[in-house]
Amino acid sequence: MIESLRAALADLLPLRISEASFADPVLTLAGDNWALNSLSAWRVTKDGVLVYGYSYPDAADRVWDLCGQSIVSVAAQSALMRGDPALGLSTGEWLEIFSDHPTDPWVFRLPAGTFVGSPSDPRYSR
Repeated sequence: MIESLRAALADLLPLRISEASFADPVLTLAGDNWALNSLSAWRVTKDGVLVYGYSYPDAADRVWDLCGQSIVSVAAQSALMRGDPALGLSTGEWLEIFSDHPTDPWVFRLPAGTFVGSPSDPRYSR
């Protein structure tokens, strides 16, 4: 999944984030001709350190800081679980998204198509 997403993003990056919100449990990021929504857990890290995540009391306020940044890369979040994205941001931070239930996916809408993460994908679950 992440390789397909990376290929679709190759000619679009960087994606400027012009809208960012978190109304628990929904994280939404959007820009010109793209949008990312997630009902699942997520976190922002920098240099291997947790900056904040979905369970932080001020997460809704902190997500506003993503506005004006850009998504500059995408990688598989983990070598052990290659079904979820880690999005590299222009500040050097990473936004990691965890799909932990088939009804709580992440959805990335791009001009070339829509990508939906789900741990029920047989390639990434038993």
